[in-house]
Amino acid sequence: MAFCFILSLCTTSVSANIGSLTIGTNNDWYTMGIGHNHDDGLSYGSTVEAVFPSSFTLSLATGGYTDRLDTMKRYDVISLMASYPLQGQLFTFTPRAGLVASGNLGFNEVQNHFHSLIGRDLLNLTYTTDEISLHPSIGGRATLGTSVGGMRASVEFDLDYAHAWEQTYSGNVRLQFDSIISVRLGYLQRSTNHSCAVHQEMVERYQGTFLSYHYDGGLLHTQFISYLETGRSFGGFSFDIVSLWGEKQFRSADFIFSTGFLYDLNGQQNRLFAFSYKDVSFEIRHKNGPMFNNMDDQDDRLNVGSWMLGYSWGITLHPRFEPYGKLLAGAQRFNLQQDFTTTIVESLHPTIAIEVGLKGLGIPGLVIERQNYRLRFTSTLQYVFGTEEISTIDYFEAHTGPWLLMTGIVIDVEHDWE
Repeated sequence: MAFCFILSLCTTSVSANIGSLTIGTNNDWYTMGIGHNHDDGLSYGSTVEAVFPSSFTLSLATGGYTDRLDTMKRYDVISLMASYPLQGQLFTFTPRAGLVASGNLGFNEVQNHFHSLIGRDLLNLTYTTDEISLHPSIGGRATLGTSVGGMRASVEFDLDYAHAWEQTYSGNVRLQFDSIISVRLGYLQRSTNHSCAVHQEMVERYQGTFLSYHYDGGLLHTQFISYLETGRSFGGFSFDIVSLWGEKQFRSADFIFSTGFLYDLNGQQNRLFAFSYKDVSFEIRHKNGPMFNNMDDQDDRLNVGSWMLGYSWGITLHPRFEPYGKLLAGAQRFNLQQDFTTTIVESLHPTIAIEVGLKGLGIPGLVIERQNYRLRFTSTLQYVFGTEEISTIDYFEAHTGPWLLMTGIVIDVEHDWE
């Protein structure tokens, strides 16, 4: 299981010192039910970023990479980059330069400590080398875009070169809605002439056509990227702590983003992500990783996800006590991988669900700038059609239904667009 911890520190003209402090995680379990749940190779990482009032930026990033599929080796990376945007009315160019260090930086201890905490198998892979090598790096991003109302459309091109390490080229189309959501569709080309075989594997895994999004909830940020050709996908979340002291401007909910954790009868955690406008919602529920009912064989991995449209209704007894119901319908995907790479099950089925819950839980909302954060308790009973076709594997049958019951806690982030 890959794990990445992100810490970014930003200073802007809003404050003499700290404009935002963001702490978060980036994980391969954040797959949205997309891809095949192959090991992505990223085991640990962190980022610290400082943005000065002049927009000059310093970024320190680390990463620990593992390959359990081919080379059975690992390596670590640290990079320090500086950048500064040269801005025009429609065009922005941001050059960057820095240094990349690779080799044995001891991140294996961080990963195995985390695996011990969550009860997963330890990963004892040897480093490709115990030496540390340095690679000067230069690059930049060119952006051409325009805004219409609350939407901004742009085209972005990136080029980076780290001497004797890696070269990357990418281009994407980006759509940004207000300051809340941005979506990118693009293509990334990577190459390396370094002798590190694990790095060569990582280059092959993460390139090609990609689709990504970033959500800004003031306090809560989430991001996700899927490489459509290789089946790799991952994402994460972070918290901007300084936003807790921002000006409170929320008046009413125009749009709602929801995220939470739902647990099924196997004790397996399902992640929920939903976008709602008035009574209509688009919702994703997904789980992946080793199966809790088959932890003796952690090399067999599931990736199960549903994508549904919902319609809700409720009774406002009190702002802190709102019972509600919801009807949902969509598609459910089942994927099972043996030994990380061999597909045993790949199946898509229609599904319907009914949800009941309680908004507020007697707790007042937390206003963050133009957002209002509220807790919600929810239970969902879901029926999946045609699962008898995939219920032939004993340990996987417990995850295929056809009846699936999930219950848990959700955070609703209500946005005021005005």
